[in-house]
Amino acid sequence: MPATPGVQRQIAFVSTLPAEHYHQLELLLFFNGRQDRVRNGIVTAIDRYGPPEILVEGKTLRVRVAGPTEAQCLFAIEREGKASRPIGVILYLRDSFERITVLHLVIDEAYAAGGPRARYNLLLRLVQAVRRVARCTSGIRHVELLYSQHRPRAAFA
Repeated sequence: MPATPGVQRQIAFVSTLPAEHYHQLELLLFFNGRQDRVRNGIVTAIDRYGPPEILVEGKTLRVRVAGPTEAQCLFAIEREGKASRPIGVILYLRDSFERITVLHLVIDEAYAAGGPRARYNLLLRLVQAVRRVARCTSGIRHVELLYSQHRPRAAFA
């Protein structure tokens, strides 16, 4: 999206997306050019909880895992003037009384390390948003990230 003079770019976090963003969300979630870097984490998450799938509910979108587990989703959207687009997704669930597990975490390549918008720290901000949820949820003591390099990593709430 080209920059418009005088229009401020904003990043917001939302739990649903308008249905017209289906194609953009599909590209972000399933065809991200950096997914090979976390392939083992993706396979682990799919093996344990099922593959992610995009659901159209009326005029909105959300992401869930195809298994019986109920997951929560948070989207990062970039707003520029009246236009918006999804730039990040974090899918997580409470899989025990004390733990929230992040199943899938994806960001637009422009916002990834080395990208032209890396300074926005989008990956960290998405994880921090889930940590805020964890702090407000009774009993949660830590957040587990399945996408760490070699083993699940805990990010304390």
